[in-house]
Amino acid sequence: MYIDDFFHSLTLLQPTYQFINEDFFRDKKYIQILSNDQMPLDIHIKTPAQNYLIYSDLHDLKHLYAYELDSLYHYINEISQFKITIPSTQAIYLEAGILEAIYLYNHLFKTSFKHYSTLLLPLFHLYHILIGHPHKNKEAYPHTYALPFLHQLYVTRFYYFIIQYCYFRFQCQQSHSLTHPYHFELLVENKLSQYLQLSPIHHIADLTYLNNQQLDDYISQMLNAS
Repeated sequence: MYIDDFFHSLTLLQPTYQFINEDFFRDKKYIQILSNDQMPLDIHIKTPAQNYLIYSDLHDLKHLYAYELDSLYHYINEISQFKITIPSTQAIYLEAGILEAIYLYNHLFKTSFKHYSTLLLPLFHLYHILIGHPHKNKEAYPHTYALPFLHQLYVTRFYYFIIQYCYFRFQCQQSHSLTHPYHFELLVENKLSQYLQLSPIHHIADLTYLNNQQLDDYISQMLNAS
């Protein structure tokens, strides 16, 4: 069953890859991101790195602290290497695969997907980032909505989920040396917009016009178990 193989492939969404705890920023004031050679001497550095997030504690705004970002940047780079190509003659399958992945993601997020990561966002909040309006997430994510590296993290995880799904769904080409179709990011944005406008969806074929009984059965079982 391709869905089982897909889930086993999501190694980079495991909790061990959670580099930043959002609760950490609950009582922090974000200042800026600096490289190592820009760091003032009066900021205490616990972990040597090339890039830091400079912040202060809301209870003590006079002192600045440094949070190393190298591990997070390395992870974002690693997960961004996953690319996918589908021959132009099969482009319809890429569109269907993206919609199916979004459909599955949405149901998983509402039930058991938190097992994979606590740094995934609901679809509406992802869409706000994709269209360049992260400020619309301020009420739901008041401590992290203004952190651009977290936006990049959320989006690359979402792309990774979609790419892995499409690969196992259609057994298309996948390699770190390949590149996305030139419109991949725009296509994801458009399909996410389409899904949000038509949601809730009860059968994936209502959205893609491509029957996928395996996916419908999996969603049905998941909903019955929740």
